[in-house]
Order: sequence, then C-alpha cells, then structure tokens
Amino acid sequence: MRAIKIFLLGLLFGACSVAKVDYDRNTDFSHYRTFNFYPEMNSGLNQLDEKRIVVQTEAFLAGKDFVKSDSPDMYVNIFSRQYETPNNSSVGIGIGSGGRGGGVGISGGIPIRSNSTTQEITFDLIDAGKEELIWQGISEVKLGNNSSPEAREQAYKKVVEKVLGKYPPGKK
Repeated sequence: MRAIKIFLLGLLFGACSVAKVDYDRNTDFSHYRTFNFYPEMNSGLNQLDEKRIVVQTEAFLAGKDFVKSDSPDMYVNIFSRQYETPNNSSVGIGIGSGGRGGGVGISGGIPIRSNSTTQEITFDLIDAGKEELIWQGISEVKLGNNSSPEAREQAYKKVVEKVLGKYPPGKK
C-alpha cells in the first residue's frame, strides 16, 4: 500500500513543468545575501498553501546560505495564477445495431477522475534598495482537487527547488 502511495505521489510530482527564468544580465548577484518576503505580497494562494510555499522558500534559501533579515538585500515576491484542468479520461458505454440500410446506436461516458487545479507560480526577486526586479522564475504545478496536505506540501517543495534551484543565474 505504501509503495502505491509513493508511486502516486511520484506521478503528482512528475506533473510539475520545467521552470522558466529571466533576469537582468547587468546584475551582480553575488551582492545578495539576505532576503525577506515582499511586504505587500499577495500570492493568490489560500492561507494554508501560502504558508506551505513560504516555509519551503525560507528553508531552501537558508540551505543556500541566505539569511532572512528585516533589512534585506532582496525581496522575494510570490504570486500565482490558477485554473481548472479538465480531465478527459472516461469510460464509454455503447449499444449498437446495424443491418441492411439502417442502424441504431447509443453511447455515453463516465468520468474516471475529477478535474485538477493547475497553478502557475511566479517567484520575483527584487532589489530591496532600488525596488527593481532582478530575477524571475515561473513553474506550474498540478494538484488534484482532493490532494492531501502532505501531497500539497511536497508539490510546493518540488516547485521551490525547481525554480529557485536556477538562482543565481549561471550556476547549476
């Protein structure tokens, strides 16, 4: 049973798309060592999901030797856009008859799974002194509408690692 859960969580995590990044090529990213979250951050996530992604972001940046500060070098702003992804999987049932010059058919579909929610999550890194965007990373995550809190936490962890793993530019 545990192996099945791990497999299903793996499928969920595999649904994350590739992270896309953009940045100011004239910026020296080595000067940024402290961070905090943008004071007016409006993530578009519910409070539980926002807390999950903030905790994962703090942990990831701390692991890269960044320090959270009240007077940071850069702000992290997170926002999301979400939409329902319809599920096209269904089982069809049909009855048919045909013969000389005539035919009758009846069919129907029964959905196998419910719709899922796709969230496009954007991370903006902003120079705190200049209030200018210096780096941006975007990725998507698909969450089932009935995803457990643990599955949501793991999905957000994967997104944070995938997106912020590309910061600073030029490092792999």
